[in-house]
Amino acid sequence: MSLDLAERALSRARERCRDLSHVRFELAQVPGQWPGNSFDLILLSEVVYYLDAGDLTRLVDRVQGCLRPGGDVVLVHRTGETHYPLTGDEAAERFIDGTRAFLRVFGQSRTDKYRLDVPARHEDARP
Repeated sequence: MSLDLAERALSRARERCRDLSHVRFELAQVPGQWPGNSFDLILLSEVVYYLDAGDLTRLVDRVQGCLRPGGDVVLVHRTGETHYPLTGDEAAERFIDGTRAFLRVFGQSRTDKYRLDVPARHEDARP
């Protein structure tokens, strides 16, 4: 399942994945719109820094409610200056802080252009 707010991005993704019948695409804005499924992997790329504190809390709740045991989250955000509510670093750190009760970071990478964080649901946390 892929969610995006931009129909153009979804159209391109549908075209690129046209032979992958198991992949679905939906026009949606997180965290308000969220699929009712459970997932092994949630990729949040260039998303979290658009959210204010309330929406970030709702996103954390959404992720906690649908990430399967042993599931991973991948955060990817630009680290340069933004005109969004949060910088890439603030977005990643606030998400990670908000998910400490059920996720543990097991991988991180940073360049001068982006940061990538991979938190995973730990064994004793239930969805």
